[in-house]
Amino acid sequence: MDQYLDTAGSGQIIKRLSLCFCAVFIILCCLPPAAAGPIKYTESFYDAFDTVITLIGYTEDPSVFDGAFESVRSLYLRYHRVFDNYHEYEGVYNLYYLNAHAAEGYTPVEPELMELLVWMKEKQDIAMGRVNIAMGSVLSVWHRYREEGVRLPPTDILEEAAKHTGFENVILDLENGTVFFSDPLLQLDLGAVGKGYATEIAARYLDSSEMPSYIINAGGNVRCGASPLDGRQRWGVGISDPSDPNVYMDIIYTKEMSVVTSGDYQRFYTVDGKNYHHIIDPDTLFPSAFMHGVTVVCPDSGLADLLSTAFFNMPYADGRRLAESLEGVEVYWVLTDGTVEMTDGMAAMLSSQGASGRD
Repeated sequence: MDQYLDTAGSGQIIKRLSLCFCAVFIILCCLPPAAAGPIKYTESFYDAFDTVITLIGYTEDPSVFDGAFESVRSLYLRYHRVFDNYHEYEGVYNLYYLNAHAAEGYTPVEPELMELLVWMKEKQDIAMGRVNIAMGSVLSVWHRYREEGVRLPPTDILEEAAKHTGFENVILDLENGTVFFSDPLLQLDLGAVGKGYATEIAARYLDSSEMPSYIINAGGNVRCGASPLDGRQRWGVGISDPSDPNVYMDIIYTKEMSVVTSGDYQRFYTVDGKNYHHIIDPDTLFPSAFMHGVTVVCPDSGLADLLSTAFFNMPYADGRRLAESLEGVEVYWVLTDGTVEMTDGMAAMLSSQGASGRD
């Protein structure tokens, strides 16, 4: 459980959130209030993607913030329904509907879902096979046993499910907006990318709105807009300590970037005294054992979400090579022995290395 921190103490926050469950801290601090000018507003909602989503923005007009907040909430609610794998909604051809019918024949999907599937087809090489949204058959087994909470899924059940995880068996008909599963037992799961992808959609809306100075925290998927209008140049986003998520290891100072963390401390259950987290290694079919946590900074929140899982699911040496091959992507690794590694570009953003929000 991570706490949302607001240490500004300026009296300028019109709406407040006391507690937020997220993978990183947002650091909002350090400068005295201006005599006049933009004011910081904060508001949250709880009914999308099973997490607290917080919007912070600077504007002189409270109605601008209110309008931006309602638009962002509507976007998240729409994408939540479209990407939902567990519920159907009347008149919505969402992921649940697709998984239920796509093996029967070409099945209509919402445009937003088709766009994400096309995007994932394009990003397969970047993820190096470490993220597969067609692993729904395996992940559903883990979900069932995690909900039960008393035992691990048998290996033979996982191995049988893994026979039906080929993303190449998801056939897209772009002209007609339909999808077919050529493997009747295949299932899709968007847990590794859906929230980050939706966050980027919301951010792009805000970038072109009357409130481009903002930060979104979608349960640890953080997206920063233009500089906060309180005299700072950059937003501060803290990296949680996997051994104690209520404190942070360092602060990233950035703007117009996404900060996304994947960790073994975020969702897990305990069997015989051992924790089993929710990020499944596509090779072993068990929770990945390479990392305690990985934080990715890059411009696109969907890509940051995808890559944070990919880096979490590979050895550090492989991840380092991948990171150095990707332009505009910076990474902070916390290995299982507590060792911290980072790219050079990430180091330049960190408080511990001399970065700040002011210069």
